[in-house]
Amino acid sequence: MFWKNDRNIIVALEIGSTKIATAVAELRADGSMALLGIGEGPSGQVRKCEIVDFETAQRCVQDALADAEAKTGVTVGEVYLAISGAHICSTSVRHSVAVNTENGEVTEDHLYELRDMARKHALPTDYALIHDLLQHYILDDESQTDNPVGLVTRRLAADYHLVYGLATRLLTSIKCVKELSIDVKNYALSAYATAQAVLRPSDKQLGAVVINLGGGVTDYIAYERGSVVHAGVLGVGGEHLTNDIVAGLKIPYSKAEMLKKTEGAVILVPEQRHERIALVGDFNFEERQIYRESLVTIMQARQAETLEIVLADLERQPFWEDFAGTIYLTGGASQVKGLKELASKIFPFPVDMGNQFPLDGDQNYANRPDLSTVLGLLQYARQAEMEEPPARGWARMSQSIKKVLTGIRLI
Repeated sequence: MFWKNDRNIIVALEIGSTKIATAVAELRADGSMALLGIGEGPSGQVRKCEIVDFETAQRCVQDALADAEAKTGVTVGEVYLAISGAHICSTSVRHSVAVNTENGEVTEDHLYELRDMARKHALPTDYALIHDLLQHYILDDESQTDNPVGLVTRRLAADYHLVYGLATRLLTSIKCVKELSIDVKNYALSAYATAQAVLRPSDKQLGAVVINLGGGVTDYIAYERGSVVHAGVLGVGGEHLTNDIVAGLKIPYSKAEMLKKTEGAVILVPEQRHERIALVGDFNFEERQIYRESLVTIMQARQAETLEIVLADLERQPFWEDFAGTIYLTGGASQVKGLKELASKIFPFPVDMGNQFPLDGDQNYANRPDLSTVLGLLQYARQAEMEEPPARGWARMSQSIKKVLTGIRLI
């Protein structure tokens, strides 16, 4: 957060595979937030949410920041950054401490000690910590509680869900921003940010899985009893869907992308079975017609496979056996017609669309699922500003990366 003409400003930045979005909001004194505007632009040389051409990607980030500044009148000095990519992993861990106070009561110091243990938990080589998300505390290996302070116990344990990624990939994304003289105030896993826009506290408590179908990746996160129990990133997105259409119908990429956006669907209505779609010709493409059934068959196969891979991963997790929540679909690639119906045939739980985002301020973005991550990142930023010391997030990642990149000067 920074000040602009006596206004508290927070900025969220998402470097996606197909576009970069910069959302600017004002944080009010009462803790509420008003969206001022969103800058957008093509990402360029970002594949599966990972930068593959640094200079090109950095220019695109600069353009999206400039667009946000022009729309809002705010000069951006720092951002909250969304983190994604197929290298992201997560796991649940438990740490415990003996409660040796004179009266056996749990104190805040015990909670800090447990969190410090979670943050120092050994990660795979070359990986750095992104999130340490508390699930619950356990008293004497029996009773669970969300707030053990003041309770009497001999031993206190805490379950955390850790999210981590390759340090070099994380550092590249942060470096891309910081070299533009923009501070990275904090960061969040894209799926975690998305959930803050899509889910209400009651949804998290009842159980929910948010699946964000983006341009280059599909990321997802699961909640049970209010806590994160799993997160993952699949390196498949809307771009792969377009490539399938190119290969299946033997048409140029631009025509396939247009066809996907204007006529795309994953469920075929019976009366459309013999319909044809006209493709307008141009200087290097002859006008032709394709069967709607062919388009739907291609798109259905890819989207079904993507959702089935996510389901297979969820089924391997311990929480899934008792899960009884709702599946929420969001992201740019979730806008294809019939996706909710298709997903309902794949998942054994209710399916809903996460495409309504109640906002104060600019209402032009309230119904755009392709912006769910950056809008959720604003919610994450608002909460972080109210709860954590300003430098804690960047300091945590910086320390974690240092363990991996010993001898390399941090940005």
